[in-house]
Amino acid sequence: MKQKKNIIKKFPIKIKSNGEWLYKNNLIKKEALVKLFASVLVADEKGNFYLETPAEKGMIEVEDAPFVITNFHVKGLNKKQEIIFKTNIDEEIVLSKKNPLFYKKNKESFIPYIVIRKSINAKILRSVYYQIINKFIEKKLKKNLKIKSKGHEFRLK
Repeated sequence: MKQKKNIIKKFPIKIKSNGEWLYKNNLIKKEALVKLFASVLVADEKGNFYLETPAEKGMIEVEDAPFVITNFHVKGLNKKQEIIFKTNIDEEIVLSKKNPLFYKKNKESFIPYIVIRKSINAKILRSVYYQIINKFIEKKLKKNLKIKSKGHEFRLK
């Protein structure tokens, strides 16, 4: 009998706010398995997350963003400058118009994120965000700090 496509189930998978993936509340230790799951991760406009293959679709729980930014580096200078972020699954994302920086308000602070792909974001770890600020801060300009990547400007809060 042929299996129906996209039957929505609830998978016992959770992504914690620190980027750890759990199966039945146990840490998934195999990086290759996390990368495989991440490759079939999709999200809808309502903020629900799913693992979707041609055969099935299952909802998973995500505490915040499914990925975290663990590092960054800068390539090029001036108009050709690119800021490249690295996620917890070693995916590299260039800060750009397509993959912009944005913030969510959390109590009294703003938490930085970068768009990875449609409806899927990565939270920039606080330590990484402070490294960005330290790299680009000019002593005269402590307010309205901006960074440039791929010809676009992004404001740091």
